[in-house]
Amino acid sequence: MAVERGKVACIGSGLIGQGWAALFALKGYEVVMQDLSDEVLERAAARVRSHIRFLADTGLGDDLNSALGRIETTTDLVEAVEDVVLAVESVYESYEVKKPVFAEMDQAAPEDAILASSTSGLLMTEIQKAVGLHPERCIVAHPWNPAHLVPLVELAPGELTSRRTVERTYAIMEDIGKVPVVLKKEAPGFIANRLSVALWREALDLVDKGVASVEDVDKAVRAGPGIRWAIMGPYLTYHLGGGTGGIEYLMRHIGASKASWLETMAKWTDTPESAIEKAIDGVNEMVGGRPLEELEAWRDERLAKLLGLLWKNK
Repeated sequence: MAVERGKVACIGSGLIGQGWAALFALKGYEVVMQDLSDEVLERAAARVRSHIRFLADTGLGDDLNSALGRIETTTDLVEAVEDVVLAVESVYESYEVKKPVFAEMDQAAPEDAILASSTSGLLMTEIQKAVGLHPERCIVAHPWNPAHLVPLVELAPGELTSRRTVERTYAIMEDIGKVPVVLKKEAPGFIANRLSVALWREALDLVDKGVASVEDVDKAVRAGPGIRWAIMGPYLTYHLGGGTGGIEYLMRHIGASKASWLETMAKWTDTPESAIEKAIDGVNEMVGGRPLEELEAWRDERLAKLLGLLWKNK
């Protein structure tokens, strides 16, 4: 499908909205960021400009000056969406907040504009209940933080979302360098967050039970499975782990021995207070007082190098 270049509205200028704005501007789209106050927007715009410079400096974008000139801001939601091809909502994570935003965007945006939500786990079918005119053009487009660096975007259509909306959104996401995946049916948390939260529960439980420290759990993931996950997911990983017999051999023979591990793994759905306290204490000890800005810079520099190696031309 041909890509529809035009203006993009980023509704909500927090971390995710800032990432979206930087990426779209650098990829040639006119961008308008909307939020509730000029003060909030001024701080957000400074962060967006910083993201754009970082992407350009690390070789993940070019045409720096033009990109910086493609950003505008407004506190008026109607004005933000009145002439866009895509509006991406990144406001507070609740139906009570998102539904009125979608209802207003639906009234004000051009009839053919895509209305997307950055929600990390809410369902578009529920959000669509607030959309009276064109619910078929509404879709979840969930990025991973930092949105201007991590390629993944999960597209989750609601019950009323049209196939054309999915295809158009997919094309735009590929155009800005994202790696889109499409849910075949809705599930809270989508794909990657559900996988991530399962690992997170076990990580918390290992520390809570005294099996390992916070630092060693993090080391175990990034120096072991994490380094493989940068190039392949669990299915291909285990297919190769089965040797010449591939995934079938692993599932029917090697994998069967892991059943006893599952019996000892965490099954709680409410995080124990002891696990919360040990996580906080362990992270504070691991980071050693390093400020958040320093940790973010450390992370982003390494993510940029990985992107240059693995995803830049994909």
